[in-house]
Amino acid sequence: MRISNLSTTESPPPPFSAATGAAATPGWHDQDGLLRDMWLCNQSPQAIAEALGRSVPAVMTRAARLGLPRRAAPGRKPTVRTDKDNRDAKQTLPRAKPATQQAQDAPQTSLRVCLMCLNKFESAGRHNRICSTCKNSAEYETASTLPEIDLPTA
Repeated sequence: MRISNLSTTESPPPPFSAATGAAATPGWHDQDGLLRDMWLCNQSPQAIAEALGRSVPAVMTRAARLGLPRRAAPGRKPTVRTDKDNRDAKQTLPRAKPATQQAQDAPQTSLRVCLMCLNKFESAGRHNRICSTCKNSAEYETASTLPEIDLPTA
C-alpha cells in the first residue's frame, strides 16, 4: 500500500457534496478575481478551467458576463470592443424600414363581408370585419343587440 505525501503547495480537493454527487465548487463571486487576472494574463480557457475546477464553456460564459475582452477564434474577425460599444448596442432601437419595404408590408385592402350588415365593403386588413357605416351606428357603439346563441345544455 502506497501512502502519498501532500505537499503544502497543493490545495486539498474540493469537498464532496452528497446531494449532487459531485465535488462542491466555490461560488463564482469568490472566483471572479482569479478568473479576471488569469484572463487578462492571456491564460488559455483550459488552464483557467482547471485552476477554477470548472468546465471550459462555464469559464467562457462567465468571462463574457464579466465583460472581459473576447478571445481570437478561427473565422472571427479581429475587432476591439469597448464598454461604450456594449452600452450603445444595448440602447439602440430597431431601425425603421425603408419606405419601399413599408409599402410592401402595408396591409392589402380587399372586399370583405361586414359581420353586422352582411354587405361587402373595402377592408384594410383581416382585422377589419365591420364596415364604417356599422361602426358609426349607435347599435355598434352600445352593443345593444347581441346575437342570440342557443347553447345545448348537458
